[in-house]
Amino acid sequence: LESIYYLSTMISYSTCYKKSYGSSNPFAFIMSSSLSQSIFNHYNSTPQLHSNSTMHSIFNTKHRLIRHSCSSKSSPSSSRSILMSNINPNQLPITTKDPFLITTPLFYVNAKPHMGSAYTTMAVDALHRFYHLLGMNSILLTGCDEHGEKIAQAALTLNRDPQSHCDLISNEFIELWKLLNISKENFKFIRTTSDHHQKIVKEFFTRVWNNGDIYKSEYNGIYCTGCEEYKDKTELISNDLCPIHQKQCIERTEENYFFALSKYQRVLEEFYEQNPDFILPLDRRNEVKAWMKSGLRDFSVSRAQNPWGIPVPQDDSQTIYVWFDALVGYLSGLLEPNMTLSDLMETKSGWPAQVHVIGKDILRFHALYWPAMLISAGLPVPERIFGHGFLTKDGMKMGK
Repeated sequence: LESIYYLSTMISYSTCYKKSYGSSNPFAFIMSSSLSQSIFNHYNSTPQLHSNSTMHSIFNTKHRLIRHSCSSKSSPSSSRSILMSNINPNQLPITTKDPFLITTPLFYVNAKPHMGSAYTTMAVDALHRFYHLLGMNSILLTGCDEHGEKIAQAALTLNRDPQSHCDLISNEFIELWKLLNISKENFKFIRTTSDHHQKIVKEFFTRVWNNGDIYKSEYNGIYCTGCEEYKDKTELISNDLCPIHQKQCIERTEENYFFALSKYQRVLEEFYEQNPDFILPLDRRNEVKAWMKSGLRDFSVSRAQNPWGIPVPQDDSQTIYVWFDALVGYLSGLLEPNMTLSDLMETKSGWPAQVHVIGKDILRFHALYWPAMLISAGLPVPERIFGHGFLTKDGMKMGK
């Protein structure tokens, strides 16, 4: 509860006192290091803030906001009245989008959830609660990414079949969100092994195929199973180790289907130029600019050697690449089982997303691959991507 409060306070702080930081964007400080400490240190060391009635009331709302917004017994209207009686609504980042969508990544189920999973989800929940308390119709979408070689290997190691393994670990995530009291208001949870999701992925893949953006070719490269990604030599450390997983990448050659990402180089460059806040914070935006400058390369969207995945609709000897599959979960998670992609924009689904909150290690997939895929499929891109840093132990990312 304290963590949720501190995150909520930080969002209010960054929006209500924007002159201090030159931004009214509520995502600008959501993932900074030493979350609560930095805010309170700044507040305590800046006397002029004490006289600011909005700031003063935010900090004095602590126990009432926790008690009302986190208690399942309190009504949304009572929580909203407490917040709104203390904060001037003219100083808050109001959106006219109704409903609007905030997402976590779809979490990998190779192992049980860890602190990093909770870190992102609690931050997104804070945003979701914040807007809900203002009476705005926000949707929180999360879920589990359940296909891929890494998961098949994890299941084999534990002497489980892949589906049973996915059922078990996805339930661990659901139970953790209950334990952390993640909001149930407009909460959506998608599993990529569901029949509904697989149907939407095949529909999406076919749209991109019909647009002429998928072709077959041979690929030779160095593959990290942990990242489920081909790597450049320049990205690796000594002995071809992945810097994130500290495991050796392997040389692979196989015939796959590829997505023509290079075709969208100019389109994405113009998009980023016209939408400078699409990627936040600034460090992440600069990373994407560097990737763009080096030139976008087509990437493989199928695997010939991994049976644990969704078959390519046009060639069942291959399965769809896990990232192409998982990203579409942001769409399938908004649709009812009887719906298709055509219903996405004709119903109040929430798409395009207001913001994808992600870890910085999956920025490339979200900032480069995903917008191009959506454009190819004839769908609008999300409004913003926020790439947060890592929780670390001994200088290393906490992960699975």
